[in-house]
Amino acid sequence: MPEKRESLEDIARREAEAERERTEAREEYLKGAERLAKEVPESFFEFCGMVREAVRRFNSAADPAKRLSWQESAALAARDANLHADFNLTFGRQINEVTVALNAMGRSGKPDVFLIEAFGKLGPDADKFMLRVEGYMKKGKIEHRITVDFKRLEITLEELAEKLVMATVKGDYQHLFKPV
Repeated sequence: MPEKRESLEDIARREAEAERERTEAREEYLKGAERLAKEVPESFFEFCGMVREAVRRFNSAADPAKRLSWQESAALAARDANLHADFNLTFGRQINEVTVALNAMGRSGKPDVFLIEAFGKLGPDADKFMLRVEGYMKKGKIEHRITVDFKRLEITLEELAEKLVMATVKGDYQHLFKPV
């Protein structure tokens, strides 16, 4: 049976439909990127509050000589409206220290991408680690992809805050990979 040939009109309709779909996808992408640029910094501020609370809880129960130190930037303390300000906090004790920061990546012609990053040294061998939280859109909802040294963690930001403080107290960043 001979194959039916596509008419010129069919080709024109198919191309127009493909262009319409590309335009819609581009618009959805830009809307999602703008939403991420607003909501990831909000997630950072919430995460910092969770870390602050976990440190406070530990310090209220700990021996005064074993408490965690806490420092945060003026921009974070004041919750500066300029999202390109220096937002960071550092906590730890003795050789164990963790810094959490909000970093912006500027992109030409597109909204900035904000990343929540943490890094530090934990343990007697001063194991260094890098943690990253990236926001992404999934079915119209913002999700967080959390990685430590490029290994994915399937936990929430709340669980991450607790684990990060626990890893600092224990001086072992491998604690981040242990089940909750």
